[in-house]
Amino acid sequence: MSPHDRTNMVPAAAATAAVISNEQKPLLKIGVIADIQYAPIPDGHSYNGKPRYYRHSLVAARHAAHHFKKEKVDLVVNLGDIIDGKCQTIDEHWKREYGRGQGNNDNNDDGESHVAMMKHLDLTRYQQGDPGHYAVDDVVEALSVYEGRILHTYGNHELYNLSRQDIGRKLKIPFVKEDSGDLVGYYTHETPCKSVKFVILDSYDIAIMQRCPNHSIKRKKAEQILQENNPNFPHLENSPQGLEGIQKRFVAFNGGVDEPQLAWLRDTLQEAKRQRQKVIVLSHQPILPETSSPVCLMWNYDQVLDVLREYKDIVAASLSGHAHTCGYVRDAESGIHFRVFSAALESKDPVKTYGFLHIYENRLEIHGEGDCISDVYMLDHLDSSSNEIVR
Repeated sequence: MSPHDRTNMVPAAAATAAVISNEQKPLLKIGVIADIQYAPIPDGHSYNGKPRYYRHSLVAARHAAHHFKKEKVDLVVNLGDIIDGKCQTIDEHWKREYGRGQGNNDNNDDGESHVAMMKHLDLTRYQQGDPGHYAVDDVVEALSVYEGRILHTYGNHELYNLSRQDIGRKLKIPFVKEDSGDLVGYYTHETPCKSVKFVILDSYDIAIMQRCPNHSIKRKKAEQILQENNPNFPHLENSPQGLEGIQKRFVAFNGGVDEPQLAWLRDTLQEAKRQRQKVIVLSHQPILPETSSPVCLMWNYDQVLDVLREYKDIVAASLSGHAHTCGYVRDAESGIHFRVFSAALESKDPVKTYGFLHIYENRLEIHGEGDCISDVYMLDHLDSSSNEIVR
């Protein structure tokens, strides 16, 4: 969806406003935050010129965690990209901000040395090791104000900074090694309400980033996909220049879902159907084209979508980030709700963007904070037996 076109956000709320009431407590309350993309650098812009507030995003994350704790949510969902790739070039940004480079003791215009300024801002530790690791630790610490379970997806910006092994360790994503030898991070979570299951996809299963160029089978698949679909590869691998429509998704900062994960997804949904569970799918990258700019889509979104549609009687919704702008479409073929959440990164102080997902027997309610749009999604497409929630 275009950042300037939010018409897709209207129908669900307009059609269901009459059903919103306080007649019952939600079965589950979930906190949701997306694309924090913290970096200890000055404010900047995206490639298309949209402002980004790198330091404020950490403040927003901590504020959200306090709110999640206050509301006693059952769990929190992080839809990926908790730090920014610019963490790897922080000294370059500090030079521009303070006029000096790493280790230079010359005074700036205010008579304060570069090192003294760094100490004042508690940033010198970033120069003592890999800054991406310290940035992740800072965000994890901010979110830890909420003391319950956090379900993490991971995105391209984590991969600009950390290996999958380190991502798994810091974010408690249960990466496992497939027969190919590559690590993958897809998993499920059973909620306190036994009839609601979260299914977390790894949309960077097939990807260039952090895959061994010599031995990774998944990297070779990724290279072949980009070679066949993007003439800018490999020299301008992140550029969609010359691509039209949904072909723009074939850039190196995206990825895809491999066959073993697709088989796992189908088996997981089949078991959820047997147990009469509702399923909510989480992924960093969007799955339905109309919900975001095509440059943000999973490479093989169509294959994932086919599996979800096959189980439309139990899949309530798909939630994602990556596109930074709120997007929503109810899939006409299946009735499944596809929602993209706004980025915490792109809300200027004092605005803090995150949301709450309230799950009821017959609907989902999004209660937005900041730039997160509120909405209501009816679950009339689900098998009636999956609405019989086991508490």
